Amino acid sequence: MATASTVKKAPAVLTRLFDKIAGAPNALISRPAAGVVASKDEPELILIFGWMDAQLQHIHKYTETYHKLYPGATQIIVRSFPNWWWTKEEISIEGILPVAKLVNEAYNPKRTLIHAFSNGGTFALDNVAEGLHRLTGKTDLPLPARTVIFDSCPGDSNFSGGAKAFTGGIKNPIIRNIASALAVSSMTLFWLYSTAAGIEDPFVTLRKHLLDPAFLPPTASRTYIYSKIDELVPAQVVEQHAQESKKLGMDVVLEAYDNSPHVNHLRQNPDRYWAIVKDAWTRSGN
Repeated sequence: MATASTVKKAPAVLTRLFDKIAGAPNALISRPAAGVVASKDEPELILIFGWMDAQLQHIHKYTETYHKLYPGATQIIVRSFPNWWWTKEEISIEGILPVAKLVNEAYNPKRTLIHAFSNGGTFALDNVAEGLHRLTGKTDLPLPARTVIFDSCPGDSNFSGGAKAFTGGIKNPIIRNIASALAVSSMTLFWLYSTAAGIEDPFVTLRKHLLDPAFLPPTASRTYIYSKIDELVPAQVVEQHAQESKKLGMDVVLEAYDNSPHVNHLRQNPDRYWAIVKDAWTRSGN
């Protein structure tokens, strides 16, 4: 007979199931149940760009609530993994084209909500935007969005923060320290190579793209959810990007948490978090 210490906790039952997207190994899709249609004031498409190495069980904490809020919306998850850093851009974009195709087929800026987490999520967002350009041949066509939620992003070339992002899931302190040193060394070598080759820092490019109307529509409202104690993406880095968005005339709201870790704001105060999301969607429709 199993004792209390040997019984494993049963996985939560999902009310919203996802299917893999053919040709896109890091993406999944969930369509509404038959007969369920989004009302005219709700999103029809929700794009969720997960943080690096995010487990699906953690991403589903967001998809499940989105299902309760907007059951008529199609949800697409795009995941992010460390191998993105050493994968050629051509290959990364090729692997995301099926997502770009789905986005293009459902293209409606007034009925789309984008939710991006951390640097991994924003780089994935950037790849899908590039994929949309390639798919349509229109390099000035942005991802559709009425509302964009930036959770703990965008960041910059912070080697220490980057190392923590790569090693955050390693519990053994000795292995984590070794992996952290290797990550910093790899990022340093990449930076030196890029500088010597005249290649722009990918974080600089990313932050520019997130302000570029060819990647995200300037009419979309932007809500930055971040923490004052985030060690991976410091508050001032997020706030700087928000201020740059404001200078371009975009509708911007900053929501700072006082003491929540990186991409852990939902856990600290879920009621506040979802109130922020709902307000962002409502505000953008006014």
